Amino acid sequence: MEIVNIQRDLMEVPFVGKQDVGVKVALFDKGVSAELPTADIREGFVLICHSGTALFDYAHKSHTAHARDIIIVFPGDIYSLTSASADFTASWVSFTPQVMDEVLYNFPTSFFSHIADHPIYNLSDNEEYTNRIEYLKLLYARLADQSNICRYEIVMAFLRSLFMEILNRIVRNFSIDTSEPKHRRRLLDEFVNRVNSTPQCREVAYFAELLCITPKYLSAIVADGTGFTAKEFIDRAAITAIKQLLRTTDLSVKQIAERLDFSGSGNLCRFFKTNTGITISDFKRELKG
Repeated sequence: MEIVNIQRDLMEVPFVGKQDVGVKVALFDKGVSAELPTADIREGFVLICHSGTALFDYAHKSHTAHARDIIIVFPGDIYSLTSASADFTASWVSFTPQVMDEVLYNFPTSFFSHIADHPIYNLSDNEEYTNRIEYLKLLYARLADQSNICRYEIVMAFLRSLFMEILNRIVRNFSIDTSEPKHRRRLLDEFVNRVNSTPQCREVAYFAELLCITPKYLSAIVADGTGFTAKEFIDRAAITAIKQLLRTTDLSVKQIAERLDFSGSGNLCRFFKTNTGITISDFKRELKG
């Protein structure tokens, strides 16, 4: 059997280990508490309380965090820490909107609506609490390993696994709010699935016609369920698809434009810059580290 030259083969893979992955971890260690997320934080975060209590506002509602509570806040959500006891300690991981798009790709919409209403719950089971802390420690270690050529991929995998653990807990132990009519949830789920599977289609009217509803009604359903307009949701999915192709293939910008049905590479580049704030060339340089 021929021995595969692993080093040679890996040279063909566009790993991005040295880039800024858009994830940060702050750990409570040896009696020194991690600095807590502030009101002006632009990222989302998952925070685990170790001791003490803290008061925070989320989406204009007040909450109290106690030991072993976990708090989930998504990018763009309105959050502020109002006060904390002297013995309050915590560890947390933060992530950018771009990371959220990749890590939470294909998560059910009911997950996001549940977190919006219930951003905090207690990790009462000791094994569950230890499990979540281990995820943060693993993330911290992988982020620190700048020499790992698979650093980005590993961090994304660990962060997605952490959210899958959270999703599993919610499904097993919480009653998801079913006040929304079932046909609206079905339409939203179908819209999300179709958008994720056809990133080359970017018109609200196209998806509304597939679902046999008006664009206005579709926009209302998407806004209620995700917090984004239908057009914003579609464009974010397209950006995620573009980044995935840039990261995992050697396709040229022209070839990506053709695959995603842009009228040309210039149109694709303008779309990318408008929705991310950086050029495709800048993004490629970030991938190379």
